[in-house]
Amino acid sequence: MSTSYWQTQAAIAPGMGSAEAPPESGKVSDEALLDLVNSRARHAEDHYRSHFAKFARWYDLYRGFQGGRLNNFRNNIHLPFLFSVCQSDVARKVQTSFGGWPIVTFSGYAAEDAAIARKNEVLISAQMKDCDSFVKAVDFFLTANLYGTGIARVGWKKVTRQEQWRTMDPADPNREVVVEGRVDRFNGPDWTVVDPLDFVIQPGKRRIEDAAWCIHRYYLDLDQVEDKVMAGEWDVAAFPKLKDSSVSSAAEGEMHQRLSVYRNYNEYQALKQEKFAKPVEIKEYWGLVPYDMAPDGMPNRVIVVANGRVVMSNQPNPFFHGRLPFLGFSPMPDPHYFHGVGKCEVGEKMQVTANRFANQKLDAMDLFIDPVILVQRQAGIDTNNLFMRAGRVIGVDGPVDDSVIRPLSPDLSGLQQSYAEIQQLWGWIQQGTGNSEPETMGTGAGARTTAREYLGRQEAALTRLMLEARLAEEGFVEPLANMFRALDRQYLSLPHEVQILGSSSIINPITGLPLPQEPVVIDLSDLHPEYRARAVGATQQLGKGVRQQNLISVMQAMSANPVMLQAVNWPAFAKEIFSAFDLPNPNELLVTGVVPAVNQMAAQPPAAPAAAQSGPAGPAPTTPPLSPELIGAMMGGQAQNPVAPLAGA
Repeated sequence: MSTSYWQTQAAIAPGMGSAEAPPESGKVSDEALLDLVNSRARHAEDHYRSHFAKFARWYDLYRGFQGGRLNNFRNNIHLPFLFSVCQSDVARKVQTSFGGWPIVTFSGYAAEDAAIARKNEVLISAQMKDCDSFVKAVDFFLTANLYGTGIARVGWKKVTRQEQWRTMDPADPNREVVVEGRVDRFNGPDWTVVDPLDFVIQPGKRRIEDAAWCIHRYYLDLDQVEDKVMAGEWDVAAFPKLKDSSVSSAAEGEMHQRLSVYRNYNEYQALKQEKFAKPVEIKEYWGLVPYDMAPDGMPNRVIVVANGRVVMSNQPNPFFHGRLPFLGFSPMPDPHYFHGVGKCEVGEKMQVTANRFANQKLDAMDLFIDPVILVQRQAGIDTNNLFMRAGRVIGVDGPVDDSVIRPLSPDLSGLQQSYAEIQQLWGWIQQGTGNSEPETMGTGAGARTTAREYLGRQEAALTRLMLEARLAEEGFVEPLANMFRALDRQYLSLPHEVQILGSSSIINPITGLPLPQEPVVIDLSDLHPEYRARAVGATQQLGKGVRQQNLISVMQAMSANPVMLQAVNWPAFAKEIFSAFDLPNPNELLVTGVVPAVNQMAAQPPAAPAAAQSGPAGPAPTTPPLSPELIGAMMGGQAQNPVAPLAGA
């Protein structure tokens, strides 16, 4: 029996969601609950229907699908303009938000909170890695580019399996035995991408946080529903009613309409034809209900309806945070609607026009390369044998001149103009989506562009993309981390050990000294303080070339100033430079175990001048001062003596 994907409080707290029904005096009828869920679902679907109708067209333009019957003598190519724009934008956002470590940071209110904030940083970043956030973020940001808004569902996932493993026999340490038992393969917060066609919120609301309710629709097999019932999540008494019902014709049509848009259509067709398949439509209603439909006094509820006819569960919101467990993100939000503007919507018409010009150009070139030939019927030429090749001889009866056979050369004067038109359309798509080909798609600068000019243009192009990256982190990554932390406060088994990943597990970024190699232990006191996550990817990834140049300029400026030379934490600064240049193992390039001599020098008081000493000489530094030549070689410039007294001292 499989464990349910989305844990509810029924699986966490005993007694909730069991077969015991509430008192009859306070129970709400199933007919009233069905009317509430189905009527609100129809109302929301009608409200968003005009927007949903465009999804298939945008997806076809992204994939290059073209319907209808095509003539075999016509060209039918698709220029991958929108595909290039979407993939470049997805690669940049995913690498920016989920490609580094840590994914998020936490800041405490006081200096003594730094240790607790660091524990939360390690815990949340590790949990995001464990639930494959990098891979899921590809689908999430791609969905946002295709349809205008990406939607994610956040919950607690627990997977327990019966497994076998090898261990040493307690009675005989020299003998191995095979034992069997239940093993937790995953137990932590998780998130998944939701189909935009399967999710509706209260009409008229721009953000999920502002909506009073939302509905998530998905499909399960009847056996999967039975697993949830046996696990105590859904009502046992409702399962016999579900077995006697079937998916309505309207729901069947909606299922086909939804799946025919996406890439898993072939999988759906295969499952549909599979023997013994029993699909069940599930609608989960999350949010507020009228007070007279909340017999326990808790109007924030979760109502599960199967096949539009059977109420499988009616429980209060199981999460302590009390919010809707969904997050939405739009790269170009609309000020009036929930669904924002996607990359495909911006470039849709220009993509269609560019495809038409490209195919017309190829058709014209076909006529020029293999022209139409006019033949006089009385000339006696066998047209079935009339094909050209090098050295081919075609015999005819009678004189041979243009009056007997000649090619029909088309007018190709407008062929050259199509190149400029296609290039202009491609430029308009780049302007509309904010993805400039030379600066953001990796094609590089032209032959006559200087390095500084190219970096300036790249920085200007990244200004708009920085806005989208910050929107992604402020509107999705940080709320996702905050929701992970809220779920940890409710469900995480304590004390919990988590390993530190990345470069922060070896070197302390503050002191430059190695950290003890031991796991970080999380307890209730670490989860209780109220912190807010802060994503760090956008400020580190975008404009990396400009950032590298700035770091080199700062290093050269500090090499000429002895005060700054002594005040800077050079191990941390060197690590920052190594990371900016994407060196694979920056920690191996740093000397660990001792503080470098440059910073040791700054901690020692300089000896008093010999002329001013009236008694014994002052304390001598424990580390000999570095020569100006050595410091200049380290910093890449000519530095002054850092221990020499300043003029006028």
